[in-house]
Amino acid sequence: MAEKLESMSSVPMYRQLSDNILKDITSGIYPPGTKIPTEFELSSTYNVSRVTVRKALYNLQEKGYLERKPGKGTFVAEQKFQRGLSNNVMGFSEMCRMLGMTSGARTVKIALEEPSADDIRLMKLSENDKILVLERIRYANEKPVAIEISRFPECFSFLFGENLNDVSLFTILRDKYNIYPDHSQKTIDIIFANSRQAKELNITKGYPLLRIENITQDTDEKYLWLSTQLCIGDKFKLIV
Repeated sequence: MAEKLESMSSVPMYRQLSDNILKDITSGIYPPGTKIPTEFELSSTYNVSRVTVRKALYNLQEKGYLERKPGKGTFVAEQKFQRGLSNNVMGFSEMCRMLGMTSGARTVKIALEEPSADDIRLMKLSENDKILVLERIRYANEKPVAIEISRFPECFSFLFGENLNDVSLFTILRDKYNIYPDHSQKTIDIIFANSRQAKELNITKGYPLLRIENITQDTDEKYLWLSTQLCIGDKFKLIV
């Protein structure tokens, strides 16, 4: 049953209605992707004008909770992952926990490969050193949202003995090997999914991907690893 709005309240009617709809969203009555009632239905349910309904819906659109699809209606927006542009290190699993989501991972590749010139320079590798390349698909609530490619010095070969599916890499490094990433340098641009990336992320070829390049260091400024994250563009929000 819809919560009654108080006409004598100091809180504007549209704000009361906005708060009521938001409660229904956060409580799961309207999950992400769900079409919400029409303006007419909301107007009748809450006994308010269509103008009030429009103001309430616009307020929620501005905050990113709703999105209008022309000719189809108004839908609950998918929650976006928030990535800060600071130098702080935050793992994907921790980010999911903050958003109340369940993180997942599937290992696509783990192998020793020849280092690139950047690998050698940044990680101060010797001429004959190899690098360990780890590629995983990252999931949120069982939906693929990012491809994660990490490049480690060969001394990280202990990762061959770890099950890296559905686990936090940061937790393994910290709790089992006393390796503590402290900060990272990031560069960001937009690319468009090729055929393989589109298949792995269940999107169409050419879909925009947010590419985040990370150089992760420890407290002694030692370069620990390099990583590239290819994130579905409309699933992430950057915070400056």
